[in-house]
Amino acid sequence: MLTLDSVGRWITRRTGRSLDQHATDSIPAAAHLPQAASRLRRARTELLLTVDRLRTALINEDDLTGATAAVTGPLAAVEKLGREYRYARNWADMLIGDQARTEYADANNGQALRRRYVNPGDRVLVVLPHTDSCRLRQLAGPATRVRVGRTDAELDLMVGSGQLRLAHADAGIYRDPAHGLYVLAPAADESAASGD
Repeated sequence: MLTLDSVGRWITRRTGRSLDQHATDSIPAAAHLPQAASRLRRARTELLLTVDRLRTALINEDDLTGATAAVTGPLAAVEKLGREYRYARNWADMLIGDQARTEYADANNGQALRRRYVNPGDRVLVVLPHTDSCRLRQLAGPATRVRVGRTDAELDLMVGSGQLRLAHADAGIYRDPAHGLYVLAPAADESAASGD
């Protein structure tokens, strides 16, 4: 299940650009699409697993041989996760339909990109994406050295440790559902590009 990125393929079909190509666009709605895809993947997976647990309880007749909570508990969880899925899907739909993102994509071809997989502790050069957070701090766009952490990245390595930390999504570090963390770099040619 994890090796098939149905969310990434869905966004590519809807927009004509891979998640990697969106990540490097200088429009906030595009830069947020990889994060929205990650949230949608997580919501879909949790919903699928909870629905599967409910189905298994019904098949095993747990509701008939035990307490009704064997069904009502997972059913309440499905309802809650369904709301979370709806919010994640609405966010992705809003970013996909963003007029500025659409106009930028129509006017500019997507870059050919390659992925470089990284691990926590690695020091790498990244291009900070045009997320709202990076734009607010006037960080978006330039190449910057960062130290990859488990949940964030540390910037300003020359100044000293702990000067500035950004979430992975704001530091140009992305998560492949099957292979882990990666950063993006321009590819030498189209055939070297790696998409979702």
